[in-house]
Amino acid sequence: MHVLLVGLGNMGMKYLAKLEELQELPVLCDIDPYKNIGKHPFYCHFGEIKESVVRAIVAVNPEDHVEVAGRLLSEGVPVLLEKPPALSSKEFALIADDPNLEVSEIELYSFPVKSFPKDIRVKEIRAERLNRGRGYINPLWDLAWHDLYVLQYLFGDVEVSRVREGEIWELEGSAAGVPFTLRVAWEHRGEVRRRWTLRAEEGEVIMDFLREEITFNGHIRRRSGGDKLKEMVSDFLRGSRRRGSTLRAMRNLKILENIS
Repeated sequence: MHVLLVGLGNMGMKYLAKLEELQELPVLCDIDPYKNIGKHPFYCHFGEIKESVVRAIVAVNPEDHVEVAGRLLSEGVPVLLEKPPALSSKEFALIADDPNLEVSEIELYSFPVKSFPKDIRVKEIRAERLNRGRGYINPLWDLAWHDLYVLQYLFGDVEVSRVREGEIWELEGSAAGVPFTLRVAWEHRGEVRRRWTLRAEEGEVIMDFLREEITFNGHIRRRSGGDKLKEMVSDFLRGSRRRGSTLRAMRNLKILENIS
């Protein structure tokens, strides 16, 4: 029994590395025959696959996500779909209600999220995700996407009230009534940052997604081991569900549609 990996671009190769670490038997599929690394069964077309596939990870261009994932879901194959799952909420609606679909939410496996202090009364959130690299659509779809689903997961409904576009894009809004600002950038020439600073009645919380650490009132806790992408893939392969990933993805799409 095999896991199918569709798409061998940047994220696809990262997924492949984790499948190999987990000693899985992947079947690979990519329209580019030059992506054949020669170690695993490889196909350029779905119709040629001979192996029995029990789960699939889809990491192709976002414009093809719904078509590829939809074909697999129609055959009853559970799918882990890379973000963004579609280029519009209307398109995503074609597959969003399928119980076998999960959308990648890697930051929910980060140490800062898993260690977030419970029952604190947050008054303000300031977030930054400033990267050296460049993504597929724009910094909102590529980078802010992560922070928007984390805000939903930790707080609740997210509303964006203002967007400033520039070298650094800035969003202002609220998450379940808590005001936030979010700054994101591609090809950032300064310090790389993936960090939240939260002002709460109980003190200051700093969530550093790059260093995998959380600071609460000056006390620092760090991840001592583990790998968030590997953990997410492992959970998917074991059938351990992250409830609400498709709903959060749909809300993200609607937010981005409204502000883009």
